[in-house]
Amino acid sequence: MRWEVLVKAVWLLVFTLIALIGGCALVEYQGSAWVYLLFTMLSTAVLFFGFGRGAIFFDAFIGVLLWIGFWLKFSVRTVFSDGRFNISVGNFDGTPASLDKALLVVNCALAAILLARWMRQRWVFRYPDSLPQIAYTGLFAFYRRYRIAVLVGFVLTVLMVCLSNAWFGIYQRGQIARVNLPMGLNGVYAWMLMFGMASVSAIVLRFEFELNRERYWIAISIALLETALSNISLWSRGMILNSSSLLYGAVAQFRRSEPRLRMGLATFVLLAFVGFFVVSVLSVNLLRANAFYDAHPDIATGEAVSEQTTLLFLDRWVGIEGVMAVVGSERTGWGVFGDALAERFDTSANAFYDQHFVESAYDNTREGGTHFISLPGYIAFLYYPGSPLFLFVAVFVFSVGAALIEYFVYRFGGKNLVLCALIAQVVAFRYTSFGYVPMQSYLLFGSILLNVLILYFSDRLLRFFYRP
Repeated sequence: MRWEVLVKAVWLLVFTLIALIGGCALVEYQGSAWVYLLFTMLSTAVLFFGFGRGAIFFDAFIGVLLWIGFWLKFSVRTVFSDGRFNISVGNFDGTPASLDKALLVVNCALAAILLARWMRQRWVFRYPDSLPQIAYTGLFAFYRRYRIAVLVGFVLTVLMVCLSNAWFGIYQRGQIARVNLPMGLNGVYAWMLMFGMASVSAIVLRFEFELNRERYWIAISIALLETALSNISLWSRGMILNSSSLLYGAVAQFRRSEPRLRMGLATFVLLAFVGFFVVSVLSVNLLRANAFYDAHPDIATGEAVSEQTTLLFLDRWVGIEGVMAVVGSERTGWGVFGDALAERFDTSANAFYDQHFVESAYDNTREGGTHFISLPGYIAFLYYPGSPLFLFVAVFVFSVGAALIEYFVYRFGGKNLVLCALIAQVVAFRYTSFGYVPMQSYLLFGSILLNVLILYFSDRLLRFFYRP
């Protein structure tokens, strides 16, 4: 099957879904029809152009995350739940005027994203249509010489890091660290589990594409194994994020090199991805149910696992609820925005957003070793001042910043499309999950910088010992 045929079939399915759900939502929507139609058109444009010619990986991931978290979630809840959401929307009153205002705020942000994408494509950078040659010639020469040893060592490292983190509780989502290691090693664990080891998978997927394309399933299996084990160790249901970005980067390699889709490999990848994902999600939900439902003996473990798994598909994604909560709040303005920027990490206190905008179900003031927060997302956060102009400019700047980060990764990350896709997804997910201790975002972006520089200087060092 040619790639063009597959792409057309996927978009036909997506547009059919949009037409069916969107048509039903338009009938049920209580506000102005043109506002919802504009919301649908802009959401669809951000999604569609994110995969168009000249798009970068950030365009694709931010498009998918915003489409699910905003358009799909809002439309499904409007059609099937009478506009009721499982996630708190604070004091949002649900009147037609409030609904229109919330969607207009989102439309403002989506327009800024589309403008930034258009300008970036014309004046900043875009990926070449053909697959770039490997720029990490030193690392590639080393990998080619010690390939089996590197792969075995990487798998053993993944097992060691994941098992030690699971046993000692060094860094886990929703949990306060049970063990504090010296010399900032907790941060090293966090980096390795979030995208450090996945970056090694990205390198493997690029190098194996050159050396062993006929048995590419081996590299894919190793990458999926790492993402599954890392997320189980983290107590995170987010395996789909790193794994999908690695696979999308691998697809970008194939599309630039081979005119046809390999059905055998595609079938294996699909089955392996689903298998690893199901095991990962169910394992994490089981661990969370056993840990967090002890105080509710009337809720069976199986029931808790089923409930968490069901909510994962739509409510897991941060989106429209944050904008609705901010629109419905009386506590907005530049003073509130300044207070939110000044928030500091505190495991014994609820998040600023939980305290001021929503009726939070979390209480971090109680002892128990847990730390849960609600997240508004970057669109809702940037609307704290209540200014549409500021929102538009800020979202535009965020989009340009993401493009510059992706260009940096491409330029200094060995022109590795898989690594670019991974980091672009990390940035996009950070944006959509933005809002808690915002000034500490430098830790994540600093880790990305350090991650790339480690690879860059490792390659330069190995060039002295191994000729390309």
